[in-house]
Amino acid sequence: MADARRLTVAALLVAGVAVAAPPCEEDRGQTGLALAPAASGLVVAAVDDGSAAATAGVQAGDGVLQVNGVVQRGCADYARAVREARREHKVLLVLVRRASAQVPLALGAPTWDVAVAAPPPSTPAVAPSVRPLVAEAPPPPLPSEVQVSVDEVMRGLTDLTPATDRRPRSAGLEGYRRHLHHLHEQVSVLSTRGTVSARVAGGLTTVLGYHDAAAVAWAADETEGQRTHRARQLPASGHVAPYFTDSEAAAVIDGFPFVRDAVVREPGPGVLGGEAAGVWRPLEARALLWEHARTELALLSTWLAGGTP
Repeated sequence: MADARRLTVAALLVAGVAVAAPPCEEDRGQTGLALAPAASGLVVAAVDDGSAAATAGVQAGDGVLQVNGVVQRGCADYARAVREARREHKVLLVLVRRASAQVPLALGAPTWDVAVAAPPPSTPAVAPSVRPLVAEAPPPPLPSEVQVSVDEVMRGLTDLTPATDRRPRSAGLEGYRRHLHHLHEQVSVLSTRGTVSARVAGGLTTVLGYHDAAAVAWAADETEGQRTHRARQLPASGHVAPYFTDSEAAAVIDGFPFVRDAVVREPGPGVLGGEAAGVWRPLEARALLWEHARTELALLSTWLAGGTP
């Protein structure tokens, strides 16, 4: 997904676009086009001078109805249409509403020949970890009068993290989410009151992040089971579910690279346009996330106790 450059307040106010709404700037370096969500769908927030969009006649304030025949309801639709056009090196056909008229415009195939600056080199994506934290000296103990303690949060994380890949003590997704939400609130209290250092709060939040991701995987499995009326006797290890590039599942897979072991097929171009869903095993992903959460929790626990991990 392309990094979005921040639009000015003036541009976001075009056609009543909310200032807080995120821009849609997929491959702006080549198209010269920035869209933004509005009540009616998407509108053109900015057109770069001399760009393919400017040459095609796109204007700020145009309402975007379709891109390559696909109705545009949000940034995800636009990003998929642009990625497909770039991948296949084809024209980007944009149907806009201007005043009371519908105007067809076209960004030609040479759009994709425009050279853009290469992104700076980056390190490979890795899962979040408390390892850099626990390499430092452990923090001092908390005063006895503190009501919400790190020990309490650590016990909550232990309860939340099952000893195996089976369900935790909270039993059931909703109970798991409630427990997780409560722990987030406790860490927030510790942090905002200055009871613990930012390093300690960061370590606790890192472990909680594994459980946030596990909740996404768990929810994906339950949603797919309800959608397909899956028989209860099917082995849980074989459960699969679809996911798309701009989904919570994709964010989990990108944020925790080891979860790719649970991916059966990545999203790709569809036969009739748009994006074909990828497939993953969400319960396998949940088990992997819990396994790593246990490891991170053990490291954090040893560090907080003043030992050597």
